[in-house]
Amino acid sequence: MNIKTAFLTLSAFALVASCNIGAIDNHNLVHRDFVATHSENIPETRTGMTGSGAVLWDESGESITVVDESGLCYDLHQSSVSSDRRSAGFSGDVPASGCVYAIYPEQPEVDYESGFVSLGIPTEQEAVAGGFATATNIAISQMGTGDMLQFKNICGLVGITVNNAGISSINLSGTETGGGAMTGTALVEYRAGEPNCISDKDLGADYVELEGDIQSGVTYYALVFPGTYKDLTITFTDTDGRTATFSKSDAQLVVERSKVKNVSPFTISDSDWTSNEMPGGTASLSYSEFSSPGTYLKSYGNPVSYTNDYGTWTLCAYNDSEHSAMQLNKDKVAYIGTPEMPGVITSITLSIASGQPTSGDFYFCSEHGEKTFPSGSLKGSCTGRVTTIDVSSLDLKKIWIRAEFLARMTDISLTYGSYIPGTDPDPDPDPDPDPIVHPVDPNAAADYGWFELPAQTDKDANGIDDNISDYYYSHTFRADAPKIRNFSCCYSASRMQPIWVAAPMHSCYKGSVKRTNAYKADPNIKCAQAGSVDGYTKGHMLGSSDRNITKETNRQVFYYSNIGAQLQSGFNTGGGAWNNLESLTDGQWCSDTLYQVIGCIFTKFTDRYNVTVEPRKVGSVQIPTAYYKVLIRTKSGNSGKRLDQCTASEIKCAAFILAHRSNAGHKPAATDMYTVSQLEEMTGLNYFVNVPNAPKGTAVASEWGL
Repeated sequence: MNIKTAFLTLSAFALVASCNIGAIDNHNLVHRDFVATHSENIPETRTGMTGSGAVLWDESGESITVVDESGLCYDLHQSSVSSDRRSAGFSGDVPASGCVYAIYPEQPEVDYESGFVSLGIPTEQEAVAGGFATATNIAISQMGTGDMLQFKNICGLVGITVNNAGISSINLSGTETGGGAMTGTALVEYRAGEPNCISDKDLGADYVELEGDIQSGVTYYALVFPGTYKDLTITFTDTDGRTATFSKSDAQLVVERSKVKNVSPFTISDSDWTSNEMPGGTASLSYSEFSSPGTYLKSYGNPVSYTNDYGTWTLCAYNDSEHSAMQLNKDKVAYIGTPEMPGVITSITLSIASGQPTSGDFYFCSEHGEKTFPSGSLKGSCTGRVTTIDVSSLDLKKIWIRAEFLARMTDISLTYGSYIPGTDPDPDPDPDPDPIVHPVDPNAAADYGWFELPAQTDKDANGIDDNISDYYYSHTFRADAPKIRNFSCCYSASRMQPIWVAAPMHSCYKGSVKRTNAYKADPNIKCAQAGSVDGYTKGHMLGSSDRNITKETNRQVFYYSNIGAQLQSGFNTGGGAWNNLESLTDGQWCSDTLYQVIGCIFTKFTDRYNVTVEPRKVGSVQIPTAYYKVLIRTKSGNSGKRLDQCTASEIKCAAFILAHRSNAGHKPAATDMYTVSQLEEMTGLNYFVNVPNAPKGTAVASEWGL
């Protein structure tokens, strides 16, 4: 079967086979006992790294999942373990017949059809000295009429050792010669008594990353799908953000199921390291490059965007066809905004058209301003046909250009200096993603005026909702830039999961800092918080890659208040439904701020594909039945206006809701889109209370590229 056909067939089948996830007809179940044992005929089947490469069960607390031929899952829990820990007993209620596979460790949900079951391994894995991350080495056993289970691993292991201290991550990438993926979601079936993985690069990833406190001289193991990988690259990142990359394009790495493949130990010399400092450069805009000037240069006060090789420029200038120039004039609201540069802009050179005035002053500032020049701007006098002005004192990566005389320019060029990403956060970003920081009217629906903040009430500021004692609030500000909020959240003490996380999406949060994996309880939330949940991955509500301007900022999004228990296979993994929705959100970042609320639904949820997810608890943690994103921004994306200054026709907003189920390959569609009002009916929450003209009753798929 073609790999993509297999995935598509399984995904389509899941709409029927998994229509009642978690629903069990107890009248058809019987209590059964199974023994999972290690056989000498199954070499190197592993639950952990042991000297003999054998199964070594924990002494208690293990669980497995049984899948029946209709695709339903049943959990069995460990009842005993042998003295040598090479066999264990498992008990639970399962169908009397029709059980197909047993999977270790427990899988809350899988898709199954005609012998294929979808399973996954994470792309980003915790680095464990001398071993691998807990619950990542998935094993599967066929089931018959007897009570014996013989698990066999589906993955292979790659051992990597580096003889340097201070390493924070190891990234291994390679191209699988058969078109498969290194990590992510795969289909697994038994062939001739052996599990066989079918992966696809479009539904997974071509790399694996080990992250953590990596010690010198210790071997760390990454789990990957079996395959033959070429174009190998290994990148080491240290705690200072430096990288060292080693490539072996002429070598192949053959990874076999359940076998260990060690690569040569690495010793990184000083010359191998590459600083994360980005070099300075130049950028330019020329009137001659406009193929149709009238398309890009409009009358005063009507900004448009123009993108060239250097980025997106904002143009609010007159198109003077007679003089073939960009025209600025002090009597009109006319300005030109540069792209955001990688480093601080140090100088700007303006070329005046032949025969035009060269007497007057230019202004350079951090905002486009009104008819008057904003405070804090820099004035520079025009000195002839070509004028170069030092603007380094503004310490800006994006600059707006104004003029107090009739200035007709043919070319604009600028230079910017080098910088180290994440070391110079903008303390006053423009446009401001957080226009109101202080508490507003005490009778208002929200305690603060932030645009994406749902209604909530904590008038005594004790961090607990005044009406719902189960809800705890936190407003986290960037440790490196205390005036800039990182995110706000509402956390449920009884569910031990976030209700929602609200955050502005703006360039002032973006950089190139590596994810810190600094998981910890939110110090601002005064209740117990769940970290790891058996069978689920730690899923970010607000993504790590959305907050990578500095290490301090990234550490904050690893607070448990921003972490939801998410299915790994087919959901929070490469090619998974939630992962693909995050990609759609990334495509909506704009010059104006994008605002989003990411949240959980805990009640029984049926999506528009007629798939129902039932409520489920793991220990004290309530597992969400659905996850959603609510997005709001200006339609143009570059209006330069605050949302509360916009009309309804200038704003777009929508909710995207995904059932919390394995759905590999699913991409956001109009079917997943709901109006904000519809989501409010489901959750009982009130969104965008600080945006009076938010069109919450409409959701237009075409506005979101669907």
